Amino acid sequence: MTPHPKKIAAVGPNQRLFCYGTLQIPAVLEAVIGRPLHGVRAYLPGYAPFQVRQAEYPGLVRSPGHVTPGRLYRDTTAAEIAILDRFEGRLYRRRDQVVVMENGLRTQAWVYMVAAGRDKQVTATPWRLEHFLRTVYPRFMKRFVEDRREQFEPEPS
Repeated sequence: MTPHPKKIAAVGPNQRLFCYGTLQIPAVLEAVIGRPLHGVRAYLPGYAPFQVRQAEYPGLVRSPGHVTPGRLYRDTTAAEIAILDRFEGRLYRRRDQVVVMENGLRTQAWVYMVAAGRDKQVTATPWRLEHFLRTVYPRFMKRFVEDRREQFEPEPS
């Protein structure tokens, strides 16, 4: 059960990022941005993750009464957010949302949500992290992370 929100926590100088899909897996996030981050459990109220058509990953759908579990990363940099923007591609847009931490505090965080006009790419099949890890995780790491890394790395200076 999700804790009842108490108050909004102060936002520090680093970017906060809430991940509900594959990026909540530390190895995936580290492979994409190039360093490990420490995340804490958090929840996004009012949304539910559903399978993206012909894909292994989810998209969020507004769903009153539902709560999406995930991880809140508090120390992502602007450069890492730019890498993640490229990794997520045109299906998603980064939105500022209120997420709830396990202690009940609420905070603002970036969340990658399905872009306007792309809702039809999300199916009615719920996406479950446990199922993803048991079935397609190794293939996902190879196909979407390792084989495409050069596509979302920063440009050389």
